Amino acid sequence: MKLLPGKIWGNLKSRPLIWDTVTTTGWSTIGKATGFMIPFFIAAWFGVSNETDAFVFAYGLILFLSNIFAPVVENVIVPFIAEARKNGEDVGKFIGNVLGIGSIGLLVLEAVALLVIKPVLSAVTKFDPRTLSLIYRLLLETAPLVILLVWTSILNGTLNAYKKFVFPAVSPAFRAIINLVIIFLLKDQLGVHAIALGYVVGELSRLLILFSVIRWLRLFKLRISFNLTARLRRFFKTASYQTVGMVAVWFKPIVDRAMASWLAVGSVSVLYYADRLYIIPITFIATGLMATTLSHWSIRHYESGSGELGSAVKRVAITVGLITVFITVFLVVLRRPIVSLAYGRGTITPDELHEVGRVWFYFLLGLPFYIVARIYIQAHLVLKNTRFLMIYAFGLNGLGIIGNYILMKHMGVAGIAMATTCVTALSIVFLSYMLSRKLKKEREVFIVT
Repeated sequence: MKLLPGKIWGNLKSRPLIWDTVTTTGWSTIGKATGFMIPFFIAAWFGVSNETDAFVFAYGLILFLSNIFAPVVENVIVPFIAEARKNGEDVGKFIGNVLGIGSIGLLVLEAVALLVIKPVLSAVTKFDPRTLSLIYRLLLETAPLVILLVWTSILNGTLNAYKKFVFPAVSPAFRAIINLVIIFLLKDQLGVHAIALGYVVGELSRLLILFSVIRWLRLFKLRISFNLTARLRRFFKTASYQTVGMVAVWFKPIVDRAMASWLAVGSVSVLYYADRLYIIPITFIATGLMATTLSHWSIRHYESGSGELGSAVKRVAITVGLITVFITVFLVVLRRPIVSLAYGRGTITPDELHEVGRVWFYFLLGLPFYIVARIYIQAHLVLKNTRFLMIYAFGLNGLGIIGNYILMKHMGVAGIAMATTCVTALSIVFLSYMLSRKLKKEREVFIVT
């Protein structure tokens, strides 16, 4: 029996994908844990009010803009780096071009968005004029986050492509600690504006740390440049489909919050607090898994020429899906004490606390479906099948909006969470079917050639 831990340890290390997933998940847990405390402190210090509604909505818009690009480049860049390393190309020059040229496009997009957003919000939301003005001011204060988040994502994807999973996984802890310190020190003087400042300074610190790590590891010589090479054009073309798709994916939370504003005051904050709880198990389950599967599957597919992607995806989906079901049951059973522990010590009333728990319950029902869908999405990214993912995202978003409209009439803000669960469950069938078709076409091309 004394040898059993050693055997388990040895078996894990002999399976690179499993070992990297387990260790990266562990480091990610450390990195993300502090960040997940931020909404709890916001709830305790600021409660539920028009000001918190304004910050949640403004921050959601900034996340929408950054998450159109950040997850895309972090994921799409991995197979491109795997391909570049196989061909002996200069990875540092490629990354520098992505950073340089990509930033120009981001600055233009952000300027246009800030010019048009105020009249758009006046038309599609029901916030009062004072709250709308506060939202716009907070948008200006948090605008630097768009560039910062995209740059950190590019560096994260690069490190993951080299299987240096620890540093991207741990780096969010530094951002969160700085964020919390700034909010605590300045909350009385600046109010919700301290939250905006904390997020910007925290992300800047994280970016500087990642730059330092790449220089310390000496993986390549990184230099910012603006040369539109053939590989870069292919990268942006592939990423563009996924970027357009991410518009739909990340537009969904904005739509959810806009539709929640049609309900009682505080509904936007309730939806946000429940969503933050929902993101915690997603992050712990998916962060390490998504980074390692994308890296390992990309290397196998482009460097080793392995044709086992389909069977590998099914094995991982079944295994992780079953594990997620057990985690979901555990969280559903303990949801009330968890919600009370997370938000019950602040200024939130018992009725508001109950509503947060209710919304979180309907989000949790979709947890296994969401994780399995993410696994299939990673497989499509390995194949650079981003055009399909774009179409998929728009279809998912459209169904979600219809579901919101129908269910929120009967369930209030909880109907928005239930609509998300239903649509995610349906999406797995489509993702699986389209992956099988794509792999079949690749095998047919390989046989012909």
